[in-house]
Amino acid sequence: MIGIILALLVAILWSLGEVTYSKISKKYDNTNVYMYTYFVRTMIYLSVVLLFKRSLFGTFHMEVFSSTLPIILCDLFASLVINVAVYNGKLSVVSPIMAAYPVLDIILGLILLREKTTPLEIGLVVIISICIIILAMNQKKSKKAPNPLKGIFFSILYMLLVAFSTYFEKSIYISDFTVFELYYYKGMIYFIASLFFALIILMTPQKMKKPNFALIKGCGITPIGNVLYSFALSCTNIMIVTPISSLYSALTSILSRRVLKEKINIREKICIGVIIISTFLLIIIKVW
Repeated sequence: MIGIILALLVAILWSLGEVTYSKISKKYDNTNVYMYTYFVRTMIYLSVVLLFKRSLFGTFHMEVFSSTLPIILCDLFASLVINVAVYNGKLSVVSPIMAAYPVLDIILGLILLREKTTPLEIGLVVIISICIIILAMNQKKSKKAPNPLKGIFFSILYMLLVAFSTYFEKSIYISDFTVFELYYYKGMIYFIASLFFALIILMTPQKMKKPNFALIKGCGITPIGNVLYSFALSCTNIMIVTPISSLYSALTSILSRRVLKEKINIREKICIGVIIISTFLLIIIKVW
């Protein structure tokens, strides 16, 4: 029961995170957003380690670090890409595409891991791909979507990064490996990344803006959801947690129209609905 509640909270937090991130991406310059994004994630992830695995501080195991590095780098670049996607495109359109990473997990599993793939899975992958192509056609510019094609392109790139991150996480095997070790090394890398963007701001004419509550909230909601997702997996079977948490893209689609006042036409509604349902079915088939 605890795992189910946590999974529902994850879906809510991820959807709220995308909406608030979309809002701040249009109010702050990218460099400031990236700096605060990585700094907030550093604080959240290292706080989790401090609370539950304090003994990790002061340790460094090259074997563990090198195994987690591909996962961390994919996540790091995904954090950059999502900002470009939600700034340029309508969130109600790009969010379902970004959430459709199981499509690429199926392809990577088939090609790299030699996993068995059913005709139904292949059919769903084809349907989602067709819907993404249809969404990309005849996209019009607006205040909510200054460059919709660029938004779709970067949402697909984000989907690629998340898929590869999932693949790397599946393929690593280290004895006594825990999620806290992943957070520990993530915290280190994110801290370095936040310093990097802080130096860019100091060395260029850009100004370092003071963070307000909206900015901190936008940068912090998603990683809090990530932490709860890990705890949900530790409490409940993946077959329950993954499908429930994947509902976040449906919530994002609703919130983007209510909060961001985005307007979508019938063609977009159909494609978005088909992508969300097909992704949900893919996840259920994959984890069942």
